[in-house]
Amino acid sequence: MRFAGLYQQIAFPMLMHCKSGADRAGLASGLVIMFEGGTAERALKELSWRFGHFRQSRTGILDAFFLRYQAEAEGRIPFLDWVRDEYDEAALKRDFVAGKIASFMTDQVLRRE
Repeated sequence: MRFAGLYQQIAFPMLMHCKSGADRAGLASGLVIMFEGGTAERALKELSWRFGHFRQSRTGILDAFFLRYQAEAEGRIPFLDWVRDEYDEAALKRDFVAGKIASFMTDQVLRRE
């Protein structure tokens, strides 16, 4: 919700980047797609191995976030309404299981946080 507020006030064009350009930048890009009325399927394309994102690792919780919206609310309520009124962060964290090998690669080999 904080990023949505910033997005509404930002001057365009804008540039988004993070340390590796894979996870946080992908999440922000996916959120912008959702803010602009796009689909979860399209937002998920911003979280890709082509950009260095691995959904089997701990960072896959970002994919799980968009997938949860797709399964629970897409086509029923707008994305930001779902985030504000229905999204359960604790449940997402509880339900998401990261792969150990992929997490080791992301955290130790690639040294991502």
